[in-house]
Amino acid sequence: MAGLGADLEGATEAASALLKELGLEAYLFAIEPREGDWELKLECAVKEGWQTVTLSVDIRLLLASRTDSDARARLLRSWGAKFAACLRSTDREP
Repeated sequence: MAGLGADLEGATEAASALLKELGLEAYLFAIEPREGDWELKLECAVKEGWQTVTLSVDIRLLLASRTDSDARARLLRSWGAKFAACLRSTDREP
């Protein structure tokens, strides 16, 4: 069980770093351990209010993204497309 806790903490830190890099304006997220792929639940601000997106996450890829630039780039591309409707920090009007 100690391994799961360490993986959950590492996965949460990795997801947080990726979401910050995507520049989302406002969001809440949770990583949930599952058998096989884990689950990322994200609530983000959109023009009409809030939306919830749930997606499967390869835990090994997510953990690798902390130190592997290819893994990070792969997740950023994938997540960027899935979270396209979410407002970005750059969407703010001056």
